[in-house]
Amino acid sequence: MAEYLHYDGEEFVTFDILQINQDKHEVEVAITNRGKITVTTFEILSDENGDYIEYGAMYDKIYLADFEEEPRNE
Repeated sequence: MAEYLHYDGEEFVTFDILQINQDKHEVEVAITNRGKITVTTFEILSDENGDYIEYGAMYDKIYLADFEEEPRNE
């Protein structure tokens, strides 16, 4: 599962990509924020730096290329 840690100015928020739908330009993400987990679908946007989603009140850009694959514990 691809994961990204985002600092929102107060706490770290964890994003885990669940699935990407290229046909609809959407990504489904599990967000862990202050102990609560929510699943949200974001529109995939693009600029000169690549594909991204917008998060939070300030519409922070979170680039999909910044997500890192987490090793599986087997």
